[in-house]
Amino acid sequence: MIRSIIDNDLYKFSMANAVLQLFPNLRVSYRFTDRKGKGRWTAPALKELNKRIKAMSKLSLTREERVFCETQMPWINRTFWDFLANYRYDPKEVRVWLDDKQNLQMEIKGLWCRTIFWEVCLLALTSEVYFDKIDTAWTEDGQDEKMLAKAQMLEAAGVAWGDFGTRRRRHFEAQERVVRIGSQFKNFTGTSNVYLAMKYGVKAIGTMAHEWIMAHSALFSLKHANRFALQNWNDVYQGNLGTALPDTYGTDAFLRDFDGVLARLFDSVRHDSGDPFVWAQKMIDHYTSLKIDWKSKPLGFTDGNTAESAIEIHNWVKERGGRCWFGIGTSLSNDYGPDSPALSIVIKLAEVEDNAGRATPVVKLSDNPEKASGDKDAIRVAMWTHFGTPLDAAKA
Repeated sequence: MIRSIIDNDLYKFSMANAVLQLFPNLRVSYRFTDRKGKGRWTAPALKELNKRIKAMSKLSLTREERVFCETQMPWINRTFWDFLANYRYDPKEVRVWLDDKQNLQMEIKGLWCRTIFWEVCLLALTSEVYFDKIDTAWTEDGQDEKMLAKAQMLEAAGVAWGDFGTRRRRHFEAQERVVRIGSQFKNFTGTSNVYLAMKYGVKAIGTMAHEWIMAHSALFSLKHANRFALQNWNDVYQGNLGTALPDTYGTDAFLRDFDGVLARLFDSVRHDSGDPFVWAQKMIDHYTSLKIDWKSKPLGFTDGNTAESAIEIHNWVKERGGRCWFGIGTSLSNDYGPDSPALSIVIKLAEVEDNAGRATPVVKLSDNPEKASGDKDAIRVAMWTHFGTPLDAAKA
């Protein structure tokens, strides 16, 4: 079960605050994708998932949680915490069903400032139910020892890392284990999960996700969505939360908008798809072309890293004189061996509705073609806009 209204990733709260300030009346929809669906969902598992979704309507912000959030996140104004104190999850915003192949389907619709909180929690619940009711061939034996060994490896290599494991954790206790053990090491930077940050006295970390940029593609410009998204982010946060996400439409498209002003303004960028070494070199070259010391801009990496891959990337950046940080998720909070692999599930923004009720589809392309999501025709248009791919070629 979701333990608290702040048992969620920080970027959901930072984005929600910005949405409330800039787009309080905007309606959106999200859609769920199981990238490796195997048709194993059952009616009893679906019933259990719906039960846990309905239980979320009972969550509310406690006084202790509000004090923690206001103290630790001063860049979010008090009006937002007033909103959250009165917020209740509405299960009617979520529709869940099984298709004819017994794969799970899900859709969320409503005001953006309300539905924005569902994504991470629904993914966490989906994973928990799947491994509670469907794939049960796993145990907790050796999990503490395995996590401790990974933390020790990361510390010995000098890797700065934090926990990004909420969305695909096997269950709450699995992510709590990561934070409990990680917090004993000096190179542990914190957790994306606000509730666990409060419980263990560590830093809550996170800024924005792809949906922030995707929405701007419909509201302002598909070609320059990155530019408008970053400018609006700064209008709200005035230099705070300065980590940019480059790969919504591919890093090359991002760099065309990431001019000298934005590159100097934002403290860091984070890699979330594609070859990390190719991406890092692109960022180094771009900063250098703008006469910015790239070594002053730590590179972040959050694309499915393991302890081993993080160490490899860390050493590559360090050899060139730079700094980097890591957000590590599934390989820590859901590593139960090859016979019980973690799910590969996402929930992405699908449509943005204007004041006249017209819905505009939005897409994500990324630096990894397999991660592209959204309406097929909208993907074709986005590929033509950002990559120059002919529309007929993209359709084929």
